[in-house]
Amino acid sequence: MDITNMQSLVRSRDRVNSWMDKNNAGFALLRHGKTEILSSPFDPIPHIIPGDRFTRLEKGLMQRVNAINLLLNDLYGKRMIIKDGIIPEDFVYSSLDFHIPCVGFTPIKSLYNHITAVDLACASNGKWYVMEDHLALPSGAAYPLFARKLSRSVSPELYPEENLCDNNGYNILLNQLYRDIIGGMDNKDGITVILSPGEGSFSHFELNYLAELTGAVCATANELTVMDDSVYYRPAEGGGFQKVAVIHRHISDDNIDPLAFSVSSKTGVAHLMESYRKGKVAIINAPGSAVADDKGLFCYIPDAIRYYLGEEPLLENTPTYLPYREDERKYIFDNLDKLIVKHVNGPKAVTSVVGSKLTSAELNELKARLAAEPRRFVAQEIMDLAPMDALSPAGTDIVTCKADYRAYVIHCDSIRVWMGGLTKFSHTDSAGNRHSGFKDTWIMSK
Repeated sequence: MDITNMQSLVRSRDRVNSWMDKNNAGFALLRHGKTEILSSPFDPIPHIIPGDRFTRLEKGLMQRVNAINLLLNDLYGKRMIIKDGIIPEDFVYSSLDFHIPCVGFTPIKSLYNHITAVDLACASNGKWYVMEDHLALPSGAAYPLFARKLSRSVSPELYPEENLCDNNGYNILLNQLYRDIIGGMDNKDGITVILSPGEGSFSHFELNYLAELTGAVCATANELTVMDDSVYYRPAEGGGFQKVAVIHRHISDDNIDPLAFSVSSKTGVAHLMESYRKGKVAIINAPGSAVADDKGLFCYIPDAIRYYLGEEPLLENTPTYLPYREDERKYIFDNLDKLIVKHVNGPKAVTSVVGSKLTSAELNELKARLAAEPRRFVAQEIMDLAPMDALSPAGTDIVTCKADYRAYVIHCDSIRVWMGGLTKFSHTDSAGNRHSGFKDTWIMSK
């Protein structure tokens, strides 16, 4: 890409951001424990990943996703990894995302993590690390999809004619996933529904966009009902009932069925878990999969890879420490001013705390909380990320930013990594103002 072509870059950025405003396609970021919708979030300078580097990432992601699925099947089944002493029993059962209603049931094709979003960071030395896994709500894929389409339409001169991999394959992967799942069901004549929390949710646009690309139906809970153990869709404006085979949901386990989980849920479908357990409907991702989002269990994924696959992890975790472990708790306390502390259940609880920004009194208060609730927190090293280019807010020059890359892995009859992804960036200007948003990710064939 020619990043000296400022006019083309500005035109590309303005086209995407104006389209997002017009279509209410807000890009959300969690700050200080609250969801903030960013204005003008798109940066037109892409994150470029060479083909050989992506191939190495791909192998590591496929290995990781395979092991996570085996782990989930084990935790809700025979629990051999617990019996063999790899993961402490109380560590698993104390997770807020481990759900008893999911125990003793095997999903269709023994698959929990049909779609896994993995946040990766590239250190300044060029080495990639896994920061987080997202199975509960693996969102964000729509943004680079529509951004490239719009950007390329107004500034085609920015795009190389060769070697850039097409990112339109995401909807193809989703449709293949839906077909593979239906192929393992008795109910092969049902439709696929993308279940949205509703128009008030920041994710509603993305889910409608994915439904449009795949031919699925985007619906809310009040348009679904369970009758005779099967799930049916009936649009809010009325009409006949259609049987549902697959529900691709963007609703947490806690809210998916008020009779099985949280009775206060306004976005769930009553009796859905009964239909699911009887094999009448498939759910993407499978209920119970969110336990793998637990940032405490994240520390055990490398052990799970060794245990189930007999292999060394191809991708390392960001160095992460558990106050739950006595030796690591001592390290955390001795280095708290150099670490970032996160709640194991992420946005549902509290935001991250950067130790270097705390006073002595605040550090002591945080130590007391870590000692009192060691299972509820992890501490991570602050990564020295490789720098990346971004267009300045004024659109007059190039600035340096930091970024991380969210890769998407589709898992059913095979495991495939999407040749695209969402890159999230941030930088601070000379006045101390922080600018954040997203970039397209270019995967190059060479």
